[in-house]
Amino acid sequence: MSFLLLDFQQIQEQEMTEEKEARPQGRADSETLKADLERYRALAVELGASDAIAIPAGRVVVDERVRLKCTIPRCTRAGETPNCPPYAPDLDLVRRAIGHYSSAILFKCDVTPIADYVPGRGTTKAEQRQVLLFHKKGSDVVYGLERQAYKDGYHLALGLGGGSCKDYLCQGMICQFLDSGRCRFPLRSRPAIEAMGIDVMRLINDAGWSAYALVDDLSTIPCAITVGLVFIA
Repeated sequence: MSFLLLDFQQIQEQEMTEEKEARPQGRADSETLKADLERYRALAVELGASDAIAIPAGRVVVDERVRLKCTIPRCTRAGETPNCPPYAPDLDLVRRAIGHYSSAILFKCDVTPIADYVPGRGTTKAEQRQVLLFHKKGSDVVYGLERQAYKDGYHLALGLGGGSCKDYLCQGMICQFLDSGRCRFPLRSRPAIEAMGIDVMRLINDAGWSAYALVDDLSTIPCAITVGLVFIA
C-alpha cells in the first residue's frame, strides 16, 4: 500500500517567498531578457552550480538515439516513473515546444566525492540512499531557476535536470503517481534532459565542459557532473 506524502516543505517555501514588485507575465523586452539571463546565470551558481551559461535555445538538439539509450541497454528506471520512457513526452512534441524558445540557462554541478555515488555502492541504508542523491543538487538548482523565472514573468519557463526523480526525490520508493495518481513532489518532479531526447553531451562539449564515462578505476576520473537546463523565453 502506498501513502500520500505531500511535499509540505515546497508548499511552505512558496508561501514564504520574499515579496517584491510583480512583473506582468510574458512582457519582457530583449534588453530585459538579456539582463535576466545574466541574473539567472549568477543565481544558478549561487544555488550550487559550479558553472552556468546562457545559450540560444536553438543549440538544443533532440535526437531519437538519446531516447533509445534509456532502453538499450535498459536503464533501471525505465518505465518506473511518469517522467521516464515510455511515459516521457513524445519527441516530436518536445522538438516543436523547444522551437518556441529563444534562450535557456545551461548549468553543471560537480558531484564529489565520486566514490560516494557509484551505483551499487554501500552496505548501510544511509550509504545506499546517498548513491541515489547524485542528481539532487542539480534538481534543486533547476527548481530554483524555473521558479524565479516564473515569478519574473516568464510564464512558460521550463526546467529539466538529470537522472530519475524516483532516485533523488523518492529515494527509490515505488512511484506513487503510477501507483495511485498522486505524486509526492508534484512541483519538483520532471523528466531528465536525456528522457526528453536532448543530446546533453553535445551541450556539455559546446560549453567547454568535460564529462567522463564511469570506470572501475575512479582515480582516472577528474570529476563527475550533473547537468540542468532551464528554458526561459
